[in-house]
Amino acid sequence: MIGLVDGNNFYASCERVFQPQLIGKPVVVLSNNDGCAIARSNEAKALGIKMAQPIHEVPEHIRKQLIIRSANFGLYGDLSGRVVSILRDLFPRVEVYSIDESFVTFEGIKDREAAAKEARARILQWTGIPCCVGIGSTKTLSKAANKLAKKTPHGVVEISDAMMQLANYPVDDLWGVGRKWSAKLGAEGILTAVD
Repeated sequence: MIGLVDGNNFYASCERVFQPQLIGKPVVVLSNNDGCAIARSNEAKALGIKMAQPIHEVPEHIRKQLIIRSANFGLYGDLSGRVVSILRDLFPRVEVYSIDESFVTFEGIKDREAAAKEARARILQWTGIPCCVGIGSTKTLSKAANKLAKKTPHGVVEISDAMMQLANYPVDDLWGVGRKWSAKLGAEGILTAVD
């Protein structure tokens, strides 16, 4: 089995580590030129801020509610490295996929869910970064499980019965399926991951 450990709203969470007064506030982190939103806290998402949305397109009355930060990639890279160090202490193999995502394996680990919960707790305690863990038999299934985990209070989901757990999972949320593929699949009646 493969796990995907993903830092929630990673850049916004990194900003909150060093400015705890931002917790619970709508935080947006902007791209290199401060033009587009590249990270949004859940509170900013609730205000309708989209990924990659140019900040000048956000209505002024909403923009005034946001806490906007310029990206600090040195800080984000440092915290990412700390998260990966924790994962390397807990899992037999770690494959860094991106600054906020790593695949892990469970060889020799009897209780995958307990190991995933321990990883989440340790990462939060030692770095301040909240994360979720998705577990599946493939990387694609672990990515799907991670997306499902973000909707749970415990933040860990293992896909053991893909047919049942993915029956309502939109095909366009699958890793590697973009808008064009989703439209083509939808035209053929393929709307969910199970389809």
